[in-house]
Amino acid sequence: MNHGVHFMAAIAFVWNERRQNKTTTRTKVIPAASEEQLLLVELVRSISVMRAETVMQTVKEVLKQPPAIAKDKKHLSLEVCMLQFFYAYIQRIPVPNLVDSWASLLILLKDSIQLSLPAPGQFLILGVLNEFIMKNPSLENKKDQRDLQDVTHKIVDAIGAIAGSSLEQTTWLRRNLEVKPSPKIMVDGTNLESDVEDMLSPAMETSNITPSVYSVHALTLLSEVLAHLLDMVFYSDEKERVIPLLVNIMHYVVPYLRNHSAHNAPSYRACVQLLSSLSGYQYTRRAWKKEAFDLFMDPSFFQMDASCVNHWRAIMDNLMTHDKTTFRDLMTRVAVAQSSSLNLFANRDAELEQRAMLLKRLAFAIFSSEIDQYQKYLPDIQGK
Repeated sequence: MNHGVHFMAAIAFVWNERRQNKTTTRTKVIPAASEEQLLLVELVRSISVMRAETVMQTVKEVLKQPPAIAKDKKHLSLEVCMLQFFYAYIQRIPVPNLVDSWASLLILLKDSIQLSLPAPGQFLILGVLNEFIMKNPSLENKKDQRDLQDVTHKIVDAIGAIAGSSLEQTTWLRRNLEVKPSPKIMVDGTNLESDVEDMLSPAMETSNITPSVYSVHALTLLSEVLAHLLDMVFYSDEKERVIPLLVNIMHYVVPYLRNHSAHNAPSYRACVQLLSSLSGYQYTRRAWKKEAFDLFMDPSFFQMDASCVNHWRAIMDNLMTHDKTTFRDLMTRVAVAQSSSLNLFANRDAELEQRAMLLKRLAFAIFSSEIDQYQKYLPDIQGK
């Protein structure tokens, strides 16, 4: 198709013009398309020469070199508009068309990673990848599957870096991270607020926005798609390849979970949801077991929003159930605390406080379990 790049760029421009009114509530990081925007998808689908493969190749060219068609709107991010359109397009084309276009989609995904797109654009790239996996869980060709795994790794790494953008190193010598003290954008658990809506809109000047305002959204998106995505992309005999990626993600997640301040609450919620979803897959255990147990033992553990409790129950159930030693370790800690109280030189108040803290955690672990799951430990538990 002649002038395909300019045509698709025009579609992206009109897409932005037809976006939903800001008063519309939004519950997802990736915005849902309006009815008027979906008409653009149907328009492109109805053009016989614009096959799925052609659309992908053209979108890739628009992303690499966006035409200057919006001179009066210099802050318009045409790339984000283009990807919003493409995400909606991918959702609505038949599965066979999508599968047949895998080679073109792979090139688009690979190139997009290298383009340093604004954070909302990178979220959409992950969304596109997730849509492909949902529609086509496996590729017959081993090389194609390995390419899919590699590009998944790179995209998730990129989103992980955005997720960690509200963290800073504690000292220049150590790699420990902590949440930056400056307040971040507050995001309600059920609705993204209007100021965030503006920041995620393509019409914002993304160069003036620090990446940290997107960290909550990156964490939220990962909590929604990561666990299932990795389970689908990496087959049962390849799960070991997931662990280094998850270790890297947990490096960003744990500092948010250590911080119980009010301004960190949105990040905490997203991270506990992410950890909860990951913990449901036993092969991920090595990436989070130690960190989850340490967080459980943190004196501030119970300082959380009520909406996080059920996620922590799922995490603790998975933590205690998937091996035979973790619950015993917890019981041992309680027993040690009890025996140390006999020490004549110990601070009695501190000992009692420590024991109470451990008993509360033992109670929460039991509360998180199935009925009668720890019945065989009942005599020991009653002795505590």
